Amino acid sequence: MRLFTPRAMNQLPDLIMAGDQKGYPDKHEMADYLEFYAQHNKLHVLLNKNVYSVEYNDQIYSLKTQDGETFQAKCLVNATGANQKVNVLDISRDIPADIQQLTIDQYQNPEQLSSKNIAIIGDGSGGRQVAKELAETHNVTLFCGSPRPFAPQELFGINTLILLKKLSILNSDSRSIIGRWLRKRNLIPCNDRSSPIY
Repeated sequence: MRLFTPRAMNQLPDLIMAGDQKGYPDKHEMADYLEFYAQHNKLHVLLNKNVYSVEYNDQIYSLKTQDGETFQAKCLVNATGANQKVNVLDISRDIPADIQQLTIDQYQNPEQLSSKNIAIIGDGSGGRQVAKELAETHNVTLFCGSPRPFAPQELFGINTLILLKKLSILNSDSRSIIGRWLRKRNLIPCNDRSSPIY
């Protein structure tokens, strides 16, 4: 799995991500970078902590976790991302137990799949990347919803996402004219047009 944003958009303050700044890091490179960043800056990172509520009083944020802990901070960054929760269709409960099912966060590599015939439901960036990888060794069918346009990788020689960020379009309110237009188009970001999947 590769990010659809270039390294230049994924690096954190005071630590450049190694490699081509216009290139796209894979998930392992990104995980290594974040781990190194935390060590480099001596950050106290807590893993497997699910925050279920946030309150703001007297200029302090109070966060409560599922296991009952409370944390306070003067500044809060919500970095959960747009697609942090996997969407599992209800129909999956009716599929026989002997048919292997994986969600995108459980998929690691082609070797973990027991069948050569694979159905991938969802044509977002992750679904297409997995379909491309599996197509080399498996019979893959990619199920898509309504047709979606592809966002060009570059405009005027500049990465599209960097350009949209510089023009403040990337952070448009979803209720604004631009935000509504982008939501309606439901563009697919892609970082590899060389595949027949794209």
